[in-house]
Amino acid sequence: MNNRIKIRFIKEGELKMDVNNLTVIIALINLVIFIAIPIGIVIFIINIVKNQKKMKSDIDLLKYDLIGFGSAIHFAEHDILLQRFVSKLSLQEKNVFIFSTRCRPFLGGYHKALKETIKRQKANLVGEFSSVGFDKTGPWVLINGYNKNRPNDKDLFKARLFAEELKQKLNLVSPFTKENITVYEQGTAFRINGRNKIAGYKVVFLNTTSCIQCGKCIKVCPMNIFTKNNTVLPTGEKNCIQCQLCVKHCPTDSIYINVANGMRIAFREMFSTKLQNRYKSKAE
Repeated sequence: MNNRIKIRFIKEGELKMDVNNLTVIIALINLVIFIAIPIGIVIFIINIVKNQKKMKSDIDLLKYDLIGFGSAIHFAEHDILLQRFVSKLSLQEKNVFIFSTRCRPFLGGYHKALKETIKRQKANLVGEFSSVGFDKTGPWVLINGYNKNRPNDKDLFKARLFAEELKQKLNLVSPFTKENITVYEQGTAFRINGRNKIAGYKVVFLNTTSCIQCGKCIKVCPMNIFTKNNTVLPTGEKNCIQCQLCVKHCPTDSIYINVANGMRIAFREMFSTKLQNRYKSKAE
């Protein structure tokens, strides 16, 4: 089968005709932008009015430790229905985060309206996340949508990182780690605050009050950070590689890893044979 590429040269007389046709096309595009889009806005507003009755604000959020609000960005802010919904909720002192999908680069202003609503509700905004998303509204209809296949795997990976950061920030042990050391026992530093007794020096912290001594941290830690005599303690925190396995497997959220000083860990992994051998022995 003989496939041929057809090439057509435009003659001088045809060029003028094509330019005229292009002028007509541009005029039609302007017509779509200045007439069809306002019509779309009217339809959008009508849909909001119709759906407003469906929005309920009697949801009990008191039982949740963390609440997220998000939508696609419409006209440089979150969906107006979402904003009205949030404005009717009781969110005082609740931990809240914001997320969105957007068409254009994130310039910092898209979340402003919803953030102001959350502030008026006296909630605690702990983070915000935004990702590029597919958009098939307004002028993008002409090219069958913009930012196709977004969010993609890379965007979802960033979202997971954001979730991990939130979890780290809201860890129940985290606030105690900034306090001064109260006492040393069994060679381990302790910070005592009321009923909470936090073991740990700089990196690995364990709330011995809420710990149920299940030993899961001992089993999953590849560096043998935790030991147990009468109680589980982070006695080998200098060898911590911050893999967070102990945090993920702790059933009572009693462990906190201070993610810092990554260069120290990198150099120790490169040059410390003892550290490498300990990791290999645990993995076998």
